Amino acid sequence: MYPLTHIYFARKVLGNLDDATTLGSIFPDMVILCGIPWEESHRLGLKLWPHFKDAPFPLSRFARGVITHGIEPPGLDYFSDEQYETFEKGYCFEKARPLVDQVIEALSIKPEDGWWKAHNFVEMGIELYIFDRNPELLSQMRQSFKNQSLIELLVAHLSPLLVSRTKHLEACFSIFERFVMEEEIDAELLAVRYERQIYHRHNIDSVDTDYCRELIIKGRQIIEDEIEDFFEDVKKKMEPLWTQLKQ
Repeated sequence: MYPLTHIYFARKVLGNLDDATTLGSIFPDMVILCGIPWEESHRLGLKLWPHFKDAPFPLSRFARGVITHGIEPPGLDYFSDEQYETFEKGYCFEKARPLVDQVIEALSIKPEDGWWKAHNFVEMGIELYIFDRNPELLSQMRQSFKNQSLIELLVAHLSPLLVSRTKHLEACFSIFERFVMEEEIDAELLAVRYERQIYHRHNIDSVDTDYCRELIIKGRQIIEDEIEDFFEDVKKKMEPLWTQLKQ
């Protein structure tokens, strides 16, 4: 899922937002910029919790935000990407099935990569849906990156745990901040960002951004009437975890 979606879900699960929760909810994606693989970054919740659960309030809230995001313990990305109900994979993969052939055409990619890339268009559709209904979340995210004292505290405590030099983690926050300080979110912006991502990761420069914009809107239409039910169900599935973490 994309940043505002994770922030929205963290607020739904944890009841309110502060800067620490906001940064925690997007941290597993942010720390990939430090060279930590997705599979590892999305399992950081359990690694951080023993160190942060009895720490000062911002650190414990940060750790809870991280937990809402990842795949172990199962958070939003587990149910959206890995496994949901009886689906072959996660919710976003299942909902992306009608888009696969069109995504292959729009991105000029191999057919075997189509389903994987198509689920990104459902995720972007969800991000667009979230922003349109909760535009204040973008301001909250931007505000959290301006909380320099909090970021310094997080870097100081995270660096020993992640075996990262402080400068590396500081760079992660800085790079991600530049990313989120762009203009307001719409289908055009998401399509352009995705074009850059495809070029950077796959050296493909033939992406049809107009077509991508249309597919993002289709992704939103696919989920619009049911995504809130999905969020509520994942929230319910996570409830036993919070009880377990208190023990």
